[in-house]
Formats: sequence, structure tokens, C-alpha cells
Amino acid sequence: MPMQTLFAASLLAGASFAAVAAPAAPSPATVVAIRYELDESSAERIEELVVDPIERSLRELPRVQAMRTTATHRLATAELSFDGGAGEPDLAEVVARLDRLRLDAGIAVQARSVALRPCRLACSGENPSP
Repeated sequence: MPMQTLFAASLLAGASFAAVAAPAAPSPATVVAIRYELDESSAERIEELVVDPIERSLRELPRVQAMRTTATHRLATAELSFDGGAGEPDLAEVVARLDRLRLDAGIAVQARSVALRPCRLACSGENPSP
């Protein structure tokens, strides 16, 4: 069999193998990242009226190893690390809990994002919240 035919056959076999491969497990360095953009400019009010309720709502999630939160001018962020890494089920549970969360009527949320991403804060080993 010519060399070109063997190469083409191996490419086809490899391509079909890749399509059947099982999805990778979550990386331990994958976290659920939360970001709220707000009209409120006071970091203290954001801490009290947004960050504290988020922490209370998410504190009891299964497998949470650490939670890091920040409140700054017009912004609240949180990062949750999970035992074994965060995956789609963890993301879905966080979104569901945040959807049920009722913030103070005086806080205007401009945008909210919740996503899986590489760890930035909650993996540093300092100051765990849960």
C-alpha cells in the first residue's frame, strides 16, 4: 500500500476516534465566576446589599472548597472553587440560586455574568469564606 494511502487512513481513523472520545473531567483549577455590574458606587453598600446575600446563598453548596468575593466601585465579584473542579452541574446550581436571590430594591443590577473559568482568586489559599 502506498505511503500516502496509509497516512490518509490513519488520519481518518484518528478523526473518528476524536469524535467518540469522552468529555474531559473538570480541571481542579476551574471555578464558577460571578460578576455583577451595578449602578451603586459605594463599595460598602455593595458589600452589604449584594456580596453578603450572595455569600449566604452559596455558602452551603455541596463540594465548595473556597469562596472569594470582592466589592468595589460599581462591581461585585465572586469566585467559587469546588472539590475536584467546577463543572456544568455546579454552574447550573449557582445560576439557579442566584436567580432565586432577592437583592435590596435600592440596588440596580446593570449586568450579571456567571461562567466557568480558570481560577484567579479562590485557589490562592488565603481567607476562605465557606
